[in-house]
Amino acid sequence: MNSEDCSATETSSLHLKRGQQMGQYNCPGQYMSSVPPNSHVSSCSDDWIVYQGKCYLISKKTRNWTLAQNFCSKHGATLAVIDSEEDMIFLKQHVGRTEHWIGLKNEADQMWKWSNGKKFNNWFNLTGSENCAFLNSTEVSSTECEKNLHWICSKPSK
Repeated sequence: MNSEDCSATETSSLHLKRGQQMGQYNCPGQYMSSVPPNSHVSSCSDDWIVYQGKCYLISKKTRNWTLAQNFCSKHGATLAVIDSEEDMIFLKQHVGRTEHWIGLKNEADQMWKWSNGKKFNNWFNLTGSENCAFLNSTEVSSTECEKNLHWICSKPSK
């Protein structure tokens, strides 16, 4: 077997940017990561997912919006702030049909704000008429903040 026979590039449905690879298998038993040696991949705990410069934690438990935000805060994060189409696609693929809290809340003054304090600029369609936003594989909507849902935390990867 020559080197051309055992080299196959791993593909992903996570819509990586053109030319970006998740990894490359050169031969059985040899895995070569395409992550640059100077990057700090370990900046996220094992149960967090690294994508586009952020660490994400997708919960297995359910809590109301406030308790979910408190959980994220204890881990140096916030409920997920989604600021790109790539991040949205990535998260929708990971959560499936299950509803997950994200860090978007309708404040008392009727203004939607992210959990990091930034105003929501309506760059995606948000349905529903309640005060706390959730995401699943098909939509971003809102429901009562007291409802117990899974959640997504996010923080910058270091």
